[in-house]
Amino acid sequence: MEETNDRRINRTRVALKRAFIELILDKGYDAITIMDIAQRADYNRGTFYKHYTDKDDLLMAIREEILDGLSEALLSPYEGLKRVDAKQIYPSTLKVLQHIEHHKDSFIALLSVKKDFFYDIFQRLRNAMTQDMHIVIEEMDDKMDYDIMLSYRMSAFVGVVMYWVETGFKYSATYIAEQVLIQVNQSLDYIEFR
Repeated sequence: MEETNDRRINRTRVALKRAFIELILDKGYDAITIMDIAQRADYNRGTFYKHYTDKDDLLMAIREEILDGLSEALLSPYEGLKRVDAKQIYPSTLKVLQHIEHHKDSFIALLSVKKDFFYDIFQRLRNAMTQDMHIVIEEMDDKMDYDIMLSYRMSAFVGVVMYWVETGFKYSATYIAEQVLIQVNQSLDYIEFR
């Protein structure tokens, strides 16, 4: 009985989230009412309020779900492993990008409402990399600050994601993952001036 209730709750929440995302994309966040969300999801206002206090609460639930999925995608390909060669980061990069691609409407909607959502992505990925893994860098003459290096790499990755979103997801997650891997493993030779 409890499992049936859990499935019903999940189904209702998914329908409310989907309706909300569609409405944000159709008419913008500010124009949306609770009644709009409930009607689009084919529920009544009372059902909405059983699950969320207001549309901000629903927006934050969608945001957290997306960000939690990013953290999970980053780490899941390496479950049970102690280490992986840096040139073998393709699986996690691809999973993160597939998560974004799968939820692209949610990403676009969140970005239209919360302009600093890219910073949320940056923070979540950097925190996951700080808490759950450590990048080992070959010895160099110059002392590299780990936190600066990690921030630099995460900023570059989020910049690629920003570009991907701005271009309307014109490339596949696979193509973007391949390009990220090329960038990570490529060093610059020199810069020419025109």
